[in-house]
Amino acid sequence: MGRSQIQTSAFILGAALMLISHPCGAQSSNGCPVQIRHVSWHAAGPSPYKHRGLELHFQYMDVTDEEIREVVFDTTTSYREHGAIGQSMLEDANKTPIAATAPPGKWKKAEIDVGLSEPGQARLRIADVTFSSGRHWVNSTPDQCIWATRP
Repeated sequence: MGRSQIQTSAFILGAALMLISHPCGAQSSNGCPVQIRHVSWHAAGPSPYKHRGLELHFQYMDVTDEEIREVVFDTTTSYREHGAIGQSMLEDANKTPIAATAPPGKWKKAEIDVGLSEPGQARLRIADVTFSSGRHWVNSTPDQCIWATRP
């Protein structure tokens, strides 16, 4: 006996609700000690009349059983530069440690100043994590624990 249309719709809806949702098109890979959500762009700097950089605002959560003392984020963004020959896109990479206690299962807010950048694509990678116990986790794989935002 086959499924009715209502049963199939309920099954698809249930499967969709189980997926991790990330605004701004952010996606994550599994197996990381930290998860990220709600990635958004904000202007950095006090004056609206001067050229400013941007900040990435997001939330992160410790998904392990141990308390985290520090998380180091690798960010890669890009910006346009207008020169004599024309316009080119340059990459801006930053390594930012955030030293704040993160208990397991609690979302924490974070801001990373990415400098010159344009809202749109960004790559946010967990580089390493230091736990309160002194244990240190280092991400040795370039394509693991990455969140990418798209416009």
